[in-house]
Amino acid sequence: MISETSTMRLPSEIVYEILSYQFKDLMSNDHSATSEKYHSNIKTFLGSNSTVNRTFHHVCRVLIYRYLNFTTARSFHKLLNTLKEDDPGLRKLVEVADFQELTSIGLGRTGEMNRMIKNLTNETLWEFLLLTKNTLREFLASEHIQGDIDERIVHFLLSPGTVLSVVDFCGCSGSVFTKQFVTAVEKMAAHPSSRENFQITCLGLNDCTDIPDNTLSKLLNLLPELQKLDLTHTAIDDGTLINNLPHWKNLTHLSFGECLQLTPRGILEFFSYHPAVTDENNNSTLQWLNVQVHPHTSTWTDTQTLFLLKKLCQYGHNKTLEYLNIGGLPLHYSDDRTLIKTPHYYQCHDSLQFIKLNFPALKSLNIKDTNVPYDRIIQFLSPVHDSDIEVEQKLKFLNISNNSYINRWTIQDPALFTCSDSLVSLELSFDSWQQIENLNDRHELNCFKNKTGRTSIIQDIKNMESVKWKCYIDSSYGRRYWLYKCDPYLNRENIDQAASLTRYDSDGRKIIEIVKQPDFLKFAQNKIMLGCGIVPMNSARRRLIYKDMKPPISRFFNRDGRFATPGTHAMPILSPRLPPGGWRLIRNDDEDTTTEDDASTIEENSPIIHNSFQSLTSIPETRPPLVRENTRDAIYWDRSATSADPTLTESEYENAETDYDYLNDPELQRRRSQMSLFNSYHRSSSKNNLNNNNNGNTSNLTNAFKQHSQSQSQSQTSLPHYLSTPSSEHYKKNDKNKLSADYVYDPNEPEMNKRYRIHYEQLQEYKVFGTVERGMYRYYSLKT
Repeated sequence: MISETSTMRLPSEIVYEILSYQFKDLMSNDHSATSEKYHSNIKTFLGSNSTVNRTFHHVCRVLIYRYLNFTTARSFHKLLNTLKEDDPGLRKLVEVADFQELTSIGLGRTGEMNRMIKNLTNETLWEFLLLTKNTLREFLASEHIQGDIDERIVHFLLSPGTVLSVVDFCGCSGSVFTKQFVTAVEKMAAHPSSRENFQITCLGLNDCTDIPDNTLSKLLNLLPELQKLDLTHTAIDDGTLINNLPHWKNLTHLSFGECLQLTPRGILEFFSYHPAVTDENNNSTLQWLNVQVHPHTSTWTDTQTLFLLKKLCQYGHNKTLEYLNIGGLPLHYSDDRTLIKTPHYYQCHDSLQFIKLNFPALKSLNIKDTNVPYDRIIQFLSPVHDSDIEVEQKLKFLNISNNSYINRWTIQDPALFTCSDSLVSLELSFDSWQQIENLNDRHELNCFKNKTGRTSIIQDIKNMESVKWKCYIDSSYGRRYWLYKCDPYLNRENIDQAASLTRYDSDGRKIIEIVKQPDFLKFAQNKIMLGCGIVPMNSARRRLIYKDMKPPISRFFNRDGRFATPGTHAMPILSPRLPPGGWRLIRNDDEDTTTEDDASTIEENSPIIHNSFQSLTSIPETRPPLVRENTRDAIYWDRSATSADPTLTESEYENAETDYDYLNDPELQRRRSQMSLFNSYHRSSSKNNLNNNNNGNTSNLTNAFKQHSQSQSQSQTSLPHYLSTPSSEHYKKNDKNKLSADYVYDPNEPEMNKRYRIHYEQLQEYKVFGTVERGMYRYYSLKT
C-alpha cells in the first residue's frame, strides 16, 4: 500500500499515469452495459481519489472532463451551465463530446416535449462548440441529435480553423439533416481559398443514407488528410468512387460495406488504379477494410473476389491488413494444391487458401453469408505444414454465420475448436449456437487438444490438454451469437457470475469487482473505431489521429511537474504537412561529392523558397551558403533529416525542446533505470576516450568503442549484486507491505512474461482496432 506521505512526493506525471489506468479499469466495468453504470463508476472514481490532495484533484478533473458522455439532454444542459459559470480552465480540458447514448426513451417524454424544454437544441449545441472550440478533438453524433444539427454546426465541424480531428455523423439521416448538411458543404466548396481541412483525419458517415453522392464527392475533396473513412450504407456510386475521390496518402481504414450503388466493376477499378490505394509512395497501406455486400442483391462472382484479393497483394495491403470483411462475396474452392510463387503473392486456385498464405497479419475475417464447406474451414484454420512456406497464422476471429454447412450436427466436431492455436472466437448462426448453449447449464463446450500437434485415431490422454469454449450473447448488440475460447486474462469464463455477486471485506466495505467485456468483441466490429476512446491506451494512436507534431510528455502537466497553463492548447493545422525530412543544399563541385559540412538550410529570402516553398519559411538558417564560382547548387529533400515544425517561429524553433532531447537526456536516463545507471560507468570511460580523440588520437576512439561493446556484452551475462534478480526466498523474508528497492523484472518467470506479452499485443491491436466502448461504438459496431 502507498501511504499518504508518499503520495505527496509522487511526481504529477506519475499520478496522472496511475489514475489513468484506474480510471480506464473503472470505465471498463460495464456489465451490464447501462448509462447508470457509467455514472456510478465515475462517482466511485471521484470518491476514492479527488480528496487525496491537490494533484489528485486536478488529475481527476482532467480525466472526467476530457471525455464527456451525454446520456440525456438535461445532463448536457447542466454541463453547459458549468462550463459557462466556471473558470475558463475547465472548458479547456474538454476533448471529446460523445452524444452516442443520448436518448429520451424511458423518460416519459415525446419529441415535442424535448423541443419545448430546450435543454439540447441547435442553439445550446452551438454555444457548447464555441466554448470548447480551442480544445475539442472529437465530435461523435448520432441519430438522436440529427434534428439539432443545423447548417452552422455542420460548417463549424468540417471547416478548417479548429483542432477537431474526428467527426462522426453515424446514423444521421432524414430530410431536415440532409438539407442542412448539403447546404453547409456547398458553401464550403464555393470558397476555394480556405476550403481544405488538413486537420480532420477521421470521418464517419455510417448509415447516412440520404446524403447525395455529389455532396459526398465535394466533401471528401475538402479533406485531403483522411486516414479513416467510414462510408458504410451510403449513396456513393462508381463515378464518385473512381473519378472524384482525392489522393489520400495516409489511408489506413476504409469501409464500403453495404453501399448499394457500388458495383463490382467500380470497386475493382478503384483498387486497381486509384492512387489512394495503388501509389507506392503513399505513407501507409490499408489495415482495416470492409467491402461486405448483400448476397441476394450482389452481382459479385468468385473470380472477381479472387481478383480483388490479388490487387490487395499487388500493392502491399496484404502485409498490413488485420481486419478484412468480405461477407457475402462468393469464394472459389479447389482441390488443386499447386502453389506458384509470384513477386507479390502465392498463386493458388482456392480463395481461402489464398487468404491464408498471403495475408499473414490478418486477425479478423468476416465471410458471413458464404456457404463454405466444413472441411474447407478446418483446412483454412489448420497450420501450414509445408516447409517451403513460412506462414504463421494470427487469425483470432472468424465470422461464419449464415453458412448452411455449419449446423447443429457439424458444430459439435471438436476439430473446429482445436485446429487453430490463435483463434479465440467464432460467430455463428442461431441454430448452431443454440446447440452449444443447450449442451449443459454452463453453456460451454470442452474439447481436448493434442499438445504435440499430431493427429491420430488413438490419442494418449497424457498428451491432451483441455480447451474450453463458451457461449456469449448480449441483447444490446442485436441478433449476433458468439463462441469464445476462455482464458484467465482477456476472455474470462465467469463474466455472468462475477457480475451478479456482491462481495464485502471484513470491515463491511463493498469490494468493487471489475468485470470487463470479452476482449474478442473488438475483432467482431463492423464499424470503424474512429477516436482514441475514453482513455488513450498509448500515444501512438493519439499522435496519428490528432497529428500533434510535438506532443508534451504529459498533456496536462509541464516538464517541471507543475500544472499546465489553461491557455495553452494545440494550434490547428492550416497547410499541408511536408513528408518527414528537410531541405538540404547539394554542391556541384568537380569531385561531385557532398559532405556534411556542405549541407545547409536554404535562406528564407531565397527566391526558390519564396516562390515555390512558402511553407518552409519557418526553417531556421544554420549558416550562410558557400559561394563558389562556376558551379550550380541545387536543393533536394533529405528524408533522413528532421523536419521542422511549421507552426513555430524561427526563434521558438531554435529554443524548443523536442521529445527526443528530453527522453534521451543522460541524467533522466540515469534516474529512470538502474540498468542505465550501471551502463553509465562504461559511458564515462568511453567519454574520456572520445575526448582524447579530439586531440588527434584515432586509436583511442577505436578502443573506446571496443571497450563499450565488451561492457555491453558483459552486462547481459553478469550483473552486480544490487541488480541481480531476487530469488523466491527474498520475497519470503521481506515484509509484504514494503516495496523492495532492488526489485528487477525476472525474465525467467513464465507467468510474468505471458502477461507482458499479452499487454504489448493489446497495445499493438489498439492502434488498428481501438476499443469497443460505450454508446455507438458498441451498438453500431456489433449490431446485426
